[in-house]
Amino acid sequence: MATLVGEYLRPLAGWNPGPRRRWIALRAACAVALPLVAFGLAGHGQQGFLAGMGVFAVLYGASAPVRRRFVVTPLAGLGLLASMTLGILLAGHPFLAILAMGLTATVAAVLTSALQVGPPGAFFFALVTGIGNIAATGGADPRTILGFAAIGVLSAVVVGTSDAWFGAHGVEDAAVTHAEEVVERYLAETDPGQVPGARRAAAQALNTAWTAVTDGGSERFDGRLQRVHNRYASAVSRAIGGPDAEVTAELALHEAARVRQVSLGRPRAGWSLRQALRWPSEDLLIGARVLAATVIAGSVALLLDNAHAYWAAAFAVLVVHVGGSRSSQLHRAFQRTVGTALGLVVFTLLLRLDLPHWWTVAIVVALQFVVELLITRNYALAVVFLTPLALVISEAVTGMDTTTILLDRGLDTLIGVGAAVLVLLVSGRLGRPELLLRAHARRVVLALDDVLADLAERRTRTDAGMAAHLDHCKQLYVELLQSDQVARRALADAPEAVRPYRRMEELLATTAYLVLGATWNPRVRGQSELMARARDELSGLTDHPVTRSRDAAEITDELRRVHAVLTEA
Repeated sequence: MATLVGEYLRPLAGWNPGPRRRWIALRAACAVALPLVAFGLAGHGQQGFLAGMGVFAVLYGASAPVRRRFVVTPLAGLGLLASMTLGILLAGHPFLAILAMGLTATVAAVLTSALQVGPPGAFFFALVTGIGNIAATGGADPRTILGFAAIGVLSAVVVGTSDAWFGAHGVEDAAVTHAEEVVERYLAETDPGQVPGARRAAAQALNTAWTAVTDGGSERFDGRLQRVHNRYASAVSRAIGGPDAEVTAELALHEAARVRQVSLGRPRAGWSLRQALRWPSEDLLIGARVLAATVIAGSVALLLDNAHAYWAAAFAVLVVHVGGSRSSQLHRAFQRTVGTALGLVVFTLLLRLDLPHWWTVAIVVALQFVVELLITRNYALAVVFLTPLALVISEAVTGMDTTTILLDRGLDTLIGVGAAVLVLLVSGRLGRPELLLRAHARRVVLALDDVLADLAERRTRTDAGMAAHLDHCKQLYVELLQSDQVARRALADAPEAVRPYRRMEELLATTAYLVLGATWNPRVRGQSELMARARDELSGLTDHPVTRSRDAAEITDELRRVHAVLTEA
């Protein structure tokens, strides 16, 4: 029991490593400040807070290079306005509004997960649906709500991409610098117990850095990142047979191939969405959990005659909308609860101060800045500041009684957490861990089949064929990364059921990386007959429906035959 308690309490005082976020925080704070100050000076202070709902768009893709933000931020803004419109159209219909929150949150969760947009995920889409509904129900003019929110979106786009004015590449520089620091820590680590964790952290930091550099479209960081990646790959190769038991010849092969694959950039968005919408998939499971948790939490709050049940629904979204193992999501629920409880105390203190308008504006801007600084470092602490931020904006928009806010938010927090935890526990059967592992491994098999088909049919001899082949390589690499992540989470949730399939997934990864390595070797790439034979051996896996039960040993035997053919090269 003491160990379990410590497991939940330690993250509250922990400090996670990660790239510096001061410029991200500054952009978010400025995007919030611009409409608040402008409308305040014009004598329309409340409208500034209405605009704040559109400003939430600045948080989407905030850690991405500016080139990607030019796409993500406007699209997020349009999504927020559409969500708010849906909430407004259902004014006076609280249960339908909860269903609308579930719908918008589900769509947003699937899209942000499939396209790897990252935090804050589905939360703000659900929140603005609820706030828009409450504001319109209270008599606010829908055109006013949407008009000022649209101005907030404009502020988010202008400020959120402002580093483009200066030709800055701060995100890429920060990611590469962080990768250099983490790799150096791995190279310097001598404690055998700490080396595996340091190696995994270095691999993750390198992957993040390469993604940032390719998203940014600038070649100025390529040489610098290539050098640090070579140092890391060399260190992994030297570690084979050493105290780090996880380092094998296969792992060294993976790390050598990684730089070539990740430097190709992201697959097309359409392909990523098609993969996500193919059941079974973790993206659809996240969406199902979000929908169920939102509707349950909101419905319970309504049955308790809570006129502002949207907070319970939105809070439930916060717990389940980013996926992960059940354990990690339960930890997040605990951290959210603790952070919100302390955040309610902070909000109470702010109410007692009875601050004038301009002090309130300053505090909202400061809270936004602090939240963005802390969100990746200490989640619970970030929530302490996020709660009063959301409540101050909510109070200004909806005109709620402050005592009601405090009582309702405390109760709604418990309802939201309870609904989310219930859904996590019950949905284990729907998202059977071994089925999810097999489903994502199947996606690797299909992507591998595309790459083998290119090589077997010599499609790489033309420019168009090579371009299509590189697309297939990108897709295979992304599926390998996602399959490994899903497998790790599945193993954490159901170790006994998943362990045999995890070994199968690892052999599949070894085979796929072997093929990816072959694509960069003209001699091996030209052995079309060998690739055709490997593809024939793989056909047994591509033809078998993944939803039909199949023994892990049987799948592993087929993979061994594919691997045996490829190692003849």
